[in-house]
Amino acid sequence: MTRNLFAELGKCDTETKYILVIPHEIPHQLAAEFPKNVEIRVLKERKFPGAGLRKTWWEQIQVPEFFMKAGVDVAFFPYPANPWTKDWYRRGHASGGRGPKTVVTVHDCIPWMNKNYRKGILSKLYHSQTKKAVAKADLVLTVSGSSKEDIEKVCGVPEKKIEVVYNDVSPIYKETPHPSFVEEVLGRYSLKSGKYFLYVGGYDERKNVNHLVKEFLKFEADHKGIPLVLAGGKLFKNKLYKSFDRLENLGNIVKTGFLDEEELACLYRNCLAFVNLSKHEGFNLTILEAANSGAAMILSDIPVHREVAEESAKFVKNDVISAMEEMTNASKREIWQEKAKKLAHKYSWKKYAQIVKDMLHSL
Repeated sequence: MTRNLFAELGKCDTETKYILVIPHEIPHQLAAEFPKNVEIRVLKERKFPGAGLRKTWWEQIQVPEFFMKAGVDVAFFPYPANPWTKDWYRRGHASGGRGPKTVVTVHDCIPWMNKNYRKGILSKLYHSQTKKAVAKADLVLTVSGSSKEDIEKVCGVPEKKIEVVYNDVSPIYKETPHPSFVEEVLGRYSLKSGKYFLYVGGYDERKNVNHLVKEFLKFEADHKGIPLVLAGGKLFKNKLYKSFDRLENLGNIVKTGFLDEEELACLYRNCLAFVNLSKHEGFNLTILEAANSGAAMILSDIPVHREVAEESAKFVKNDVISAMEEMTNASKREIWQEKAKKLAHKYSWKKYAQIVKDMLHSL
């Protein structure tokens, strides 16, 4: 998200200098993609023991110090990493100081709403501080109306300080993969175009993958030869991801492991339908990945899915099997595919960047 946003900000706002601060070097070819008014500054993490301590020190000490010394007008944090200390905000413009205004993006409140995402004293402390810091920012950006409601309730942020700005996906999903690459990717997993269902996403409990598998096994009893492809893998070894370990030797299921975006784009474009039965999301970017790839979609009927996908997906509660059966009908599937393609045009990085630019200049 950050890469695409800053690239577009530089294009639509050529009179403003943007400084993108990152902790690691990036390939020269990637850096060269940014407009000249976007400066890439590498601020390496300190060599402390423990990744958590290095990350927190970078976010809370190194980056704020850099912003103050650079004299920036607005400090934009693309995730909840804005400073915890009150002193940072006392120096801001709102109180007559010379410090920068603070903008933070919050994609969802899940780590603050679900205690299973906060394990250990340090994790609990980190999430407690980030939640408090969000309320101190001058402006909070989020990606959906559903997330906006959660931010108001969970973080205590006034509604007038929260703005919803819909983001987009990587350009890769908007491009047609080369036929030979498609053939190689599908062949790797013994898949046939238009002959498999696809899930892409996480495997923590809220993603509801266990339920998806149960429903698929019922569908498979009467529809042999159509596998369910599960892309991705579990990120951490804790009970949040225990569902992934149960998905062994269950019917015609293909587990690909983690894939790059080019490979995922191939799978999206050639599936019978993309299926996501998640119970809670802030946005669910995979919906736009699927839509831009022209995939028919079967989604759980939750408010944020209705908000993001509008009328372009088959929404399900207890009728997953009938939705899967509908997608095996070529003419019906084509209708959903066309709806998905139309949905994709609603979202763009150019629109996103223009709205963000206006908001930043209004502070």
